[in-house]
Amino acid sequence: MSKEEIKEHQLYISSLSVLWQLWRENRGSFSEKKMWWKILFFTVISAPFRWMQLLAYRKRIQAIDFKNNAPVFVIGHWRSGTTHLHYLLSKDDQFSYLEAFQAFFFRVALVSKKTMKPLLNKLMPRTRPQDNVVIDAGAPTEEEHPLTNLTHRSSMHSFFFPRNQNYFKRYHLFDTSEQAISKWKKSYKRMLQEIAFYNGSNKTLLLKNPHNTARIKVLKDMFPNAKFIFIHRNPYEVYKSTEHLYKRTIKSQFLQKFSDEEISECVISCYELVMKQYLELKRSIPKDQLTEISFNELSNNPLSSLEGIYRTLNIAGFDKIKPSFENYIKDQKNYKKNKFNELPEALKSKLKDRWGFAFKAWNYPH
Repeated sequence: MSKEEIKEHQLYISSLSVLWQLWRENRGSFSEKKMWWKILFFTVISAPFRWMQLLAYRKRIQAIDFKNNAPVFVIGHWRSGTTHLHYLLSKDDQFSYLEAFQAFFFRVALVSKKTMKPLLNKLMPRTRPQDNVVIDAGAPTEEEHPLTNLTHRSSMHSFFFPRNQNYFKRYHLFDTSEQAISKWKKSYKRMLQEIAFYNGSNKTLLLKNPHNTARIKVLKDMFPNAKFIFIHRNPYEVYKSTEHLYKRTIKSQFLQKFSDEEISECVISCYELVMKQYLELKRSIPKDQLTEISFNELSNNPLSSLEGIYRTLNIAGFDKIKPSFENYIKDQKNYKKNKFNELPEALKSKLKDRWGFAFKAWNYPH
């Protein structure tokens, strides 16, 4: 799939205030002006429906709290197995999750579900372009997607404006002011309230978001009883798959010019910063609220991996849901992973130097 084959943009159905802030912070560097005007068009025509949803549901959404029902967060670097783990855990009906339809129509999802969700099912590709994972409008999805439309404070905005890595530094690593972090918390909590409302607030939110990997301290502050499941993978495989993700999917969302060489350095730098910060911050998380598994462990022994997660985090109901896990695992037996060429020696040497701490932390040979 080339860049041109993905014709739509994630910033559709945003708000003029968010788009104004993004324009102010990146003006003069747009290379995809036609797409920007298209984003503005869809934002304007969706305004009546956004206001309709806000006025109809705002009070009920704001009444939801997580004091006695804290979320479970699946974290890990992109392409480490977070989606596979999220799909597996979503088979447990004690959890609710953000589905694809709500993620991409977030600001109008509550007032358009009956009409737009069936339409989205017809229009969506059968599998994700980056890894052939089966998807539909009800598939579990990461919540950073709608956050990009709710606020200019999302680290995913660096996927749209790759020349501006301040979004990543400020709102993934939280290298910013306490005031900015406080505003991010407000936007993020408001989003989770709406996800919970959409699904029925009696269930525990199961959230998968690689952007949360270095946010764990802030998330723990927000939700003291939250549980975290971290998944890791051989760093060489992560590099290959993340670079592929950029070229097959993320590149289609670029609103600025960004070369393949710059993509490579971005992949290396982001992994280095995120994983170092995660290793530092995880020390502050109690052992019964954080567990780590490897992608290989989950692939080779999925049931024992899942049982270990439930046991370590004191999540009830494993025996009850085990048959559903077994059925899903059986259905995935014919799934074929992407295959990539061996990395050039010069690149492997660079990864050994920059990512050596990760090879050591999780005992991967290099």
